[in-house]
Amino acid sequence: MKSLLAALLATFALGSQAAETDGVLTFERAESPGYSQPLLPDEARVPLWTTVALPHNWYADPPPANRAWYRLRFTLDEVPYRSESLYLARLSVSDLAVYVNQREIWRLGENYALGAPLTAVLIPIPPGVLREGENVIDLEVEGDARWYHGVPRVHFGDTKLLAKRAGMRRLFQGQVIYFFAAAFGVVGLLALWLWLRGGRDAMLFWYAMSGLTLVLATALWYLTLWQDEAGGARLALIFLRFNGYLMPLLILHLRLAQRRHPWPEGVLWAAFALAVGSIAIEGPWQWLAWSAWGILFAALPALFVIPLLQSRALRRQPAVLLLLLADVVAALLNLHDWALRLGWIDFDRPYFIYFVPPFVMLAAAVPILERLMAGLTATRRMNVELEQRVAAKAREIEAGQARLQQAQREKALAEERRRIMADMHDGLGARLVSLLSVAQSGKARPEELREGIAAALDDLRLTVDSVQSVEGDVGVVLGNVRHRMRSVFERAGVRFLWNVSALPRMDDLTPERILAIQRIFLEVFSNALKHAGARSVAVSAMRVPGAVQIVIADDGRGFDAGAVRPGNGLANLQLRARQAGGTLLVESDAGKGTRVTLALPLGEAEPPDLPRTGEKEAQYPVSGMSPEPSRA
Repeated sequence: MKSLLAALLATFALGSQAAETDGVLTFERAESPGYSQPLLPDEARVPLWTTVALPHNWYADPPPANRAWYRLRFTLDEVPYRSESLYLARLSVSDLAVYVNQREIWRLGENYALGAPLTAVLIPIPPGVLREGENVIDLEVEGDARWYHGVPRVHFGDTKLLAKRAGMRRLFQGQVIYFFAAAFGVVGLLALWLWLRGGRDAMLFWYAMSGLTLVLATALWYLTLWQDEAGGARLALIFLRFNGYLMPLLILHLRLAQRRHPWPEGVLWAAFALAVGSIAIEGPWQWLAWSAWGILFAALPALFVIPLLQSRALRRQPAVLLLLLADVVAALLNLHDWALRLGWIDFDRPYFIYFVPPFVMLAAAVPILERLMAGLTATRRMNVELEQRVAAKAREIEAGQARLQQAQREKALAEERRRIMADMHDGLGARLVSLLSVAQSGKARPEELREGIAAALDDLRLTVDSVQSVEGDVGVVLGNVRHRMRSVFERAGVRFLWNVSALPRMDDLTPERILAIQRIFLEVFSNALKHAGARSVAVSAMRVPGAVQIVIADDGRGFDAGAVRPGNGLANLQLRARQAGGTLLVESDAGKGTRVTLALPLGEAEPPDLPRTGEKEAQYPVSGMSPEPSRA
C-alpha cells in the first residue's frame, strides 16, 4: 500500500485549498454556504459557495449569524489502512459538530461542556467512513463573535503523528499551566509560613497572596469546565484566573519600594471587585465589561515598574532590574493575547497569558530572596557583633568580679587583723598587763607569774591556731586543741581521754568560729583542772543528725546547777557557743563531775536542741574511752 504521502493529493474544489506537510494535510481554506442553516448544506440547494480562509476569526470577520458551516474536500487514491484523525490546534466556539462524508463522527457538546475553550482537539475518524476518491468534511460551528470565537486550521493525517502534535500543544497550553499553578500555590504556602514565622514581612505576605490566589482561581476555573452552561460565573473565574494574582503582586511592588498609598490601593481593589462583578452578571454589557477590563488589566503589569523606578535604591539593584524587565514582558504577552483575540495576528497561535504569572512571580521572588539573604547576612553580622560585645562584657564582669573578690579578700584580711588585734588586746594584752602590774608590785609569787605567763602563751597559741587553714575540717581544730593541752594535763597529773570519730566537712568554719570553739575548750579544761579537782577529763566528738556534737566530761567535784548563781563563767561559755554558731548545754551535780555538750550545725541547719541526757549517775570520764598516752 502506498504511503499516506502518496495517497493524499492536493485538491482544488471551488476555492478549497489544502497543503500537505510531513504526511499531514492542512486545510488553509474552506467552503461556506454564506448563510446559516440547521441541516447539512446540499450543493444542489446552495446557489453560491464562498471561500473562507482558515483560521477564521469571527471577531475580525463575523459570519452572518451565530452558526456557520465549513466544507473541506480532499481526494484519496485508496483508503488508508491505518487510523486517521482530524486535529484542531485550539477550539474557541460554543459548539461544534464534525461530519465526514455526510456522517457525524464527533460533537463538542457530547464530550465537553458548552463554551469550554479547548486546546489541541484530536478527533479520530471511525473505520469505514473514508472512501476512495473525493471525501468531504463538514464542520457545523456555533459561536459568538463578541466572545472572540472562530475556527482554526484543520489537519488531517495519521493519528499517531497528530497525537504527538496534540500532546505537545496540550502540554504547552494545558498541563504546564496546572503545574505552574500548583507549584506557585506551594510557594505561596511557604511564603505564608515564612511570613508567620519571620516577623510578618509585608513583602512575604503579598507574595504569598499572589501564589495562593493563582492556585485558587485555577482550581475553581477547572471545576467549572464541566458545567452545562457557560454563564457569567465562568467568565468571572477566567478573569480571576488570569488577573487575580495581579492585585497582590501590585501591592508587593509597592511594599518592595517601601511605599504605602491607602487611597489609590483602595481604588484599585474597588476597581478589581467591580470588574469581577460586572463580568459575572449576564447581560448586554457583559461582553463590553469583559473586553474593557481584560485589556486594562492586561496592561497593568506595565504600571508595576513605576514604584520601582521611583526608588533610587531599588532601580540600581540587578534583581529589581530583572523584575522591571519581567513586568514589561508580562504586559507585552498579555497584549499579544488580546491582539490574537481581535484578529490582528494568526488565530492559531498559542496564548501566552498562561506563562505570565509564573514568569512575573519568579522574577519577583529574586528581590525577595535577595532581601531575605541580606537580612540573614545582617543577622549573622549582628550575632557576631553581639557575641563580641557579650565576650567583652563577660571580660568586664570577670575583671569586676576579680576586683570585687580582691576587695573582699582585703576586707576579710582587714577584718581578721582587727579581730586578732582585738583578741590579743582583750586576751593576751590583758594578761600581760595584769602580770606586769603584779610583777611591779613586788609581791608576786613565782608560781603565780609562771601560771600567768603559761596562760598568756596558751592564749597566743590559740590565736595562732585559729588563723591556720583547716579547710572546714573540725577534726583538725580538735587535734590542735589536743596537741596544745596534752602537756598541761600531764603536768597536772590528770588523765586525758580522747575519742573523736570521722567528722563531716564544715565549709563555713571561719577563724572566728574556730577561736570560739578553742576558747570553750580552754575554759572548760581550766575549770576542770583548777576548780573541779578532776582526775580524768574525756573528750568525744561524733556526727549526729544535722550537727557535729562535741562532749567534754570530767570526774571532778561538780556543782549543783540549781544552786549556782549566774556568773561570768557560764555566761562566757554561752557567748562563745553563739560565736561558734552552735548551742551549749552544761550538766553537773555535786560530787558527780561536769558534762559540757557543744552542738555545731551542718550547713544551713539550725543548731539542734540539747535536752539533758539523764546520765547524771554515770561515771566520769565516759566509759569506753581510751586514756591519752603520757607521751606523744
